[in-house]
Amino acid sequence: MKKILIVTSSYYFIRTFLMPHVKHLAEKGWEVHVSSADDGEGVPFIHKKIDIPIRRSPFCIDNFRAIKSLQRLIEAERYDIVHCHTPIGAMVARLAANKARHTLGTKVIYTTHGLHFYKGAPLKNWMLYYSAEKFLAKYTDAIVSINEEDREQVQQYFPEIKQQYKITGIGYDVERLNRIDLSRRDEFRQKHGYAEDDFICVYLASFCDRKNHKFLLSNLTKTLQRIPNVKYLFLGEGENEEKCKKMLSQLDLQDKVKFVGYQLDLTEFLSIADVGISSSKTEGLGMGLVEEMYAKIPVLATNVRGHRDLIQHDKNGLLFTLNDSEEYIDKLYSLYANPELRKRLTECAYQSVGCYDVVNIIKQMDDIYNQL
Repeated sequence: MKKILIVTSSYYFIRTFLMPHVKHLAEKGWEVHVSSADDGEGVPFIHKKIDIPIRRSPFCIDNFRAIKSLQRLIEAERYDIVHCHTPIGAMVARLAANKARHTLGTKVIYTTHGLHFYKGAPLKNWMLYYSAEKFLAKYTDAIVSINEEDREQVQQYFPEIKQQYKITGIGYDVERLNRIDLSRRDEFRQKHGYAEDDFICVYLASFCDRKNHKFLLSNLTKTLQRIPNVKYLFLGEGENEEKCKKMLSQLDLQDKVKFVGYQLDLTEFLSIADVGISSSKTEGLGMGLVEEMYAKIPVLATNVRGHRDLIQHDKNGLLFTLNDSEEYIDKLYSLYANPELRKRLTECAYQSVGCYDVVNIIKQMDDIYNQL
């Protein structure tokens, strides 16, 4: 039986993004192990869960302990493949697996879900993350990108990694999204306390600086002047959630924004949405937008890496310049005021996202595993 170890900085990442992949590997006869920092919750479909103290700070002493623990595990279990995700999880895994690469023939794959040293990134990102990745390249058998800019960066800066691939994201689950029922829109709106004429903007994103919720909240007063019945619906959790709630309280606009936390089942929330939005500073690909596009919800997003792979402006969605308040409000208003525009965008969007079906992504990853 072939054995694979999946390493990330958190089991949350695996449960949120990788479960169809994990299930597929197990069904194909792989023995699947996962490893990350313990969060007290399980992971379905796997054969073994190994807790190691990976921390998100690259300089935390726990990460050095994690490298040692993981090295012993990899050499004892004799994995065929170690597949790592997230920057710190990938750092720990690649350093830990290096001996096994040479003595056991273990192959190490790193899927980058958005390089931290993107075009326009702060200088400190290039100094820290680029330098780290350049060092770690010699410990990497294959690297997988999920957007075109990252693919170009990898090709330019890491020629020593001979096996380079690009896949179309991590994939959306058609079965999950097919439960969306627009015929029950009014029923679901009433259930969640919305009026029939509320203009609901859904943001599927964790609360972190990169997702830039602050931009939306700081411009909410001006947005309400143009669209008095606008409502924001935030689906996600994270370190900045309480900061956002405090900011909203200071604006005295608590009735305009609802925080519902992370939701595995999006059925009711996407059924009531008028627009999907993203104010993110950069993305790996933006799978929340992909899910909204499949659900025939018009999308408005920042013109940044990851979004540009998905959205052709004014064809299958709208893009606006990062942190440009006037442009954002103008384009949101155009969606609000023009039902025909919304219909045109959504029809094209639905047709454009078939390649992001998780079944297609799994096939792409199968090909990569087979080549290795």
